[in-house]
Amino acid sequence: MDIRKYSGQELVQRLDTGKLSILNAIGAHDLKKEMVHVGKLCSFVVHLVCLGKDDTNLRKRAVSVIRFAAPAKLLGKLPTSEHTVVIGFNHPSLGEVCRLLYLGFLRYPDREFLFPVNLPWYESIVPVIPQLKRLGIHISPMITPATEAKLNKKFEGDDAKLKDVQLLKMIFDHRYIREIKAMSEKNGIIFVAPSATRQKEIIGDPVHPSMTALAHLVHKGNRRSLFVPVAVFAPKHGNRELNLFRSYYIEPCRPFEAEEVQELVSGRDRAFDYAFLKRIEKVYKQRAKKLHLD
Repeated sequence: MDIRKYSGQELVQRLDTGKLSILNAIGAHDLKKEMVHVGKLCSFVVHLVCLGKDDTNLRKRAVSVIRFAAPAKLLGKLPTSEHTVVIGFNHPSLGEVCRLLYLGFLRYPDREFLFPVNLPWYESIVPVIPQLKRLGIHISPMITPATEAKLNKKFEGDDAKLKDVQLLKMIFDHRYIREIKAMSEKNGIIFVAPSATRQKEIIGDPVHPSMTALAHLVHKGNRRSLFVPVAVFAPKHGNRELNLFRSYYIEPCRPFEAEEVQELVSGRDRAFDYAFLKRIEKVYKQRAKKLHLD
């Protein structure tokens, strides 16, 4: 199937309604299959949470259901603000996403959430997008650096397919920018992994300018925000997946107030990205010894 016969808006609409699998359309069936099991499990949990039609206590129900299967201990309080809150975390697995989700429900019960989601995972949970919106969760598909590398390797030598990958990346990036702006106008909560992909290292190579770009978008129009680095401690012998029924530790670090963010993003290239990751790394190294995770 030629994805270029659709506009970017049409592609996104067909993706969101389940009428089109972009990965299948470009011949990346294997990447789609990688997340089928996880997607089915996530969809089952979302359906379970949203069984009733009354949304009054929907988030409380979600907390009780998710916390049972994905336990986490919060070491300290997640900071809050009347302005947009950006929570950035190291990303060793998929498991911290669901744990941060319900911890966020507890701390920010009346705020809307935004998560960028890697395209293979996004496609696997498309059927529950309406239920996620009932929970106040907005997800935005992304082609992460790791997925881009896989696709580039898969389509090596096929210039048309490689151009399709770059086109899709641009379409999704633009959509994410629109989502960030919309969430900032609502003073919502934005969750993001600065690495944009799962990795053991907190400060990887390269360091992506994701937090700097996010800061510019969130602060557009003189808006204010609070950027919160969060250290994630996955189980010592855990895997890259959800690690169900195994405990995580989540520790908020000292947040970046709007003025500090503005100063850092106006300085040298990626100064804010390094400062943000170093704050996570410092807390991680101190706590990992006490938890015997190093």
